[in-house]
Amino acid sequence: MRIPKHLKFIRLKDKGRSLFANKIIKKGEIVLRFGFDSISSYNKASNESVQIDKDKFLDSKYYYASDFINHGCYANTKIDFESMNFVSLRDIKKGEEITYNYLTTEYDLIRDNLDFDCKCGSKKCFGRIKGFKFLTDKQKEALKPLLSPFLFKKINKKRPGR
Repeated sequence: MRIPKHLKFIRLKDKGRSLFANKIIKKGEIVLRFGFDSISSYNKASNESVQIDKDKFLDSKYYYASDFINHGCYANTKIDFESMNFVSLRDIKKGEEITYNYLTTEYDLIRDNLDFDCKCGSKKCFGRIKGFKFLTDKQKEALKPLLSPFLFKKINKKRPGR
């Protein structure tokens, strides 16, 4: 598995192998290509897959560097689904962990027992990460600019007159 020089792996006690910035990354920069090589159905998707529809997940047979981007409630990257890259949401300091908010792509983590207690330490931490489905309307609205196209459609369906 190849990782760009501006990133490095560090093993964290409570998260395992994680990606960190090896240099300052400016807001809007491509941090890493999103790695996948297949589309899986719900019952065949791996834990590292990313949901793109009710029963479709971007998945891979092999590990990619992007599989080691951990969740963060106040994440510093998002997935740009047009370019299939992780893009920085703000300046990322050298030595800072690379994160993205799983709630911006995953609808229901409880159904596969993939929900977890967040350890991000953010003041705006969501606590237990159960999936987008379980957020309040206010929380969903706050995440709207970061959502996958699948979840973006879900939030807009609930609006009257659409």
